[in-house]
Amino acid sequence: MEEKLIEQDPKSYYIIDVRDAVMERIACLPAKKPQPNMLRRPLVMAASLLLVTSLSVTVYAATELIQIRSKDGKVVLETKPKPGVSKELQGKWDRLNSIDNSSSNLAWRSALPGQAIAYYIHNQEMNDLKKELFGKDTLLEFQTGDISLGALNVFQEEATKRGMPNMEYPSRLLNEYSFSEGILSFNLDLSDLFHDGEPTEVYYDIQNELIRQAEGSTNNKKVFVKEIKPPSVSSISLSYVKGKEIESSITVFATKRSGMNPKKEIQFSEADHVEKVLVKGREMIYVKYADAFFNQGLTWVDEQHDLYYHISLNNKVALKKEEVLEIAESFIN
Repeated sequence: MEEKLIEQDPKSYYIIDVRDAVMERIACLPAKKPQPNMLRRPLVMAASLLLVTSLSVTVYAATELIQIRSKDGKVVLETKPKPGVSKELQGKWDRLNSIDNSSSNLAWRSALPGQAIAYYIHNQEMNDLKKELFGKDTLLEFQTGDISLGALNVFQEEATKRGMPNMEYPSRLLNEYSFSEGILSFNLDLSDLFHDGEPTEVYYDIQNELIRQAEGSTNNKKVFVKEIKPPSVSSISLSYVKGKEIESSITVFATKRSGMNPKKEIQFSEADHVEKVLVKGREMIYVKYADAFFNQGLTWVDEQHDLYYHISLNNKVALKKEEVLEIAESFIN
């Protein structure tokens, strides 16, 4: 499972909100979701009481700001309430996301493992909505192909070759959960397509090329694709499943910090419970979700290896907070 995250503006903060990503993997279909004030996709666990007595825990109301700072005092993690969206705007987003799902799904599957593509969907209503919502004649979208492996040793070898850490199997999971899948995901290189967040001439050259192909097509083809610059590995994820219940899963994400805004945000709703915790001397942000699907999340920064970590559990995972913290210990060297 992977953090197929986000429609990201290069100028904006990176949002750590992997709940949609996990749901996408379980559903086996990507789900596009609006992100206010951001460009669309060019841009994207029972430990014993003795074990946790050394944890210092500070509890915050969900409406208060929680920050974690680096050794030099800079904010590296910060909570932020989810932004509101007007009913009118939400309705337009919902309509856009509901149009021509078969073409969208085909486009998302068009990128080969480790490949990056630009794609255009030939659908007038969809493209009219894009122009209205984004305020520009920018109709391209982008996708990378993940590398998914079901054998832990093979996955670790591949991740290591690509410069990612060797994430060890958490001992807490050995008796109850088994490794299900490892995924390498990638960052798009859009440096020649966008400058200061604005589309370049190269962008419009590709868009016009794909539109011409669409207009000249004599069949019912709607998805037109062009390979772009090779992407770089951005994150890895490990998923663990209890028995054969795919919905009873725990996912651990590790994302490279390099090339990203140094301050990251963790979004929450008013109904969520947020805490700052200390595990083996490392500050982390713990969230107990009120979400109907997800249960808990834990996020922290590994400055030594320049990584962000996030652990995500769905509601069928019956682990206590202390057990989630114990899992995190497995990833702290």
